[in-house]
Amino acid sequence: MSLDHSLDHDSSEKKVINWDDKEENALRRKIDFILLPILGLAFFALQVDRGNISAALTSTITKDLNITTNQVNIGTQMLSAGIVITEISSNIVLQRIGPQLWLSIQLFAWGLVATFQAFVKTYPAFLATRLLLGMLEGGFIPGALYYLSTWYKRGETSFRTTLFFFGQMFAAATSSLISAGLLQLSGKCGLAGWQWIFLVEGLITILAAILFTLIPPKAGHGSPLIATKKWSYFTPRESHIITSRVLLDDPRKARGHIKIAPADIWSTVRKPNIIQHFFVTLVAMSAFQGLTQYTPSIIKSFGFSAVKANALASVPVYCSMVWILGWSYLADKSNHRGPFVLLSITWNVISYTCLRTTPYTAPKWTKYGAITAANASYCSMHILNIGWLSVYCTTPQERSIAMALIVMAANCAGISGSQIFRTSDQPKYLHSLTAICALAGVSWVLACGLGLQYYVRNRSRTRSTGKV
Repeated sequence: MSLDHSLDHDSSEKKVINWDDKEENALRRKIDFILLPILGLAFFALQVDRGNISAALTSTITKDLNITTNQVNIGTQMLSAGIVITEISSNIVLQRIGPQLWLSIQLFAWGLVATFQAFVKTYPAFLATRLLLGMLEGGFIPGALYYLSTWYKRGETSFRTTLFFFGQMFAAATSSLISAGLLQLSGKCGLAGWQWIFLVEGLITILAAILFTLIPPKAGHGSPLIATKKWSYFTPRESHIITSRVLLDDPRKARGHIKIAPADIWSTVRKPNIIQHFFVTLVAMSAFQGLTQYTPSIIKSFGFSAVKANALASVPVYCSMVWILGWSYLADKSNHRGPFVLLSITWNVISYTCLRTTPYTAPKWTKYGAITAANASYCSMHILNIGWLSVYCTTPQERSIAMALIVMAANCAGISGSQIFRTSDQPKYLHSLTAICALAGVSWVLACGLGLQYYVRNRSRTRSTGKV
């Protein structure tokens, strides 16, 4: 199919579009190949640095710092609080100086903190590094999502969002395997296993920051930061096609970097549907965050070694990558995202209940099967909820703020979820497992209510316009 027509750009410039589907598809694959591996690696680094505390808990960190798991939970809360504090402000800065430079600075800065937290000696120092790590990570996910959306048509972004989150999911699975290996270095060079985890995985982030300078600044401009404008990924014709095809799909993207005013923030946070999306993620992810942080420790309590427990903890996350890929594909094909959010939460309700009712005296592999099922959906509802929300955003400002809010919800869930599994509840964690079952049930009700609201709204709009 050939396109040959004009596009009004900023009401003053007209661009003539002339390309076929084959050329556009090849160019889209080229964009995928350039952007997704780098963004995925950055998300991998973020998740490793944020989630490796679960592996550290199976080492001697509590003994070496003379603290309890409840005090470690406070450190997790501090990290999540730091992310929430800087979430929106980070996106405002990103819009001013551009994602290429700002996201690179963020990666390198939190990589340094993540690396040097290996040498903390006291509990206050541990809390300070966790808070600083969170503040430096704040805004990265919504900023990267916004940057990614500027390169693709609306119908192409949901699947790419899922592929972007694969970086996080692969990190959650692989970091357990990496940590399992690093734990075996305990005692080498005078460092404990948890110190080796923080040190090596922090250095991985610094490497990711260096590679992140390879991303192009914005759609249609292919010169990476390290190229200093001497070369570009794209020819002039390719740059023309990239910008034109996106603007044909959504002319509002012609504005480039946008300014986010206080009025934009206020108008977005007041919208009932955005508030409801926020609480769906907050409630569901509180249960998820609490369970995943303690999954390696729970598996260890079944009678496995620390190394084997961390290795086994990776299995359900690999399963979840297949899970979310299938759900995302079906959501794009059907153009309905709400039902798949509800299906993911339904799985949580059922699997958490099965885990709660599994007798503690059951064989260890039976208990492991139950906790694997409980983690199999991982954060699929959160990823699908992001796609669901983005469909109903009406302006670039609203989309940028809404993405920040939904990620804030996930990190607020880290604050609440980190206190679910308490030292006094060991080793059966009966009260903790009851709590996550209840949270999953509440999130199911919230998702049902939101889906019903959208159904009624869309039916009313169809009747008023006469269009299906």
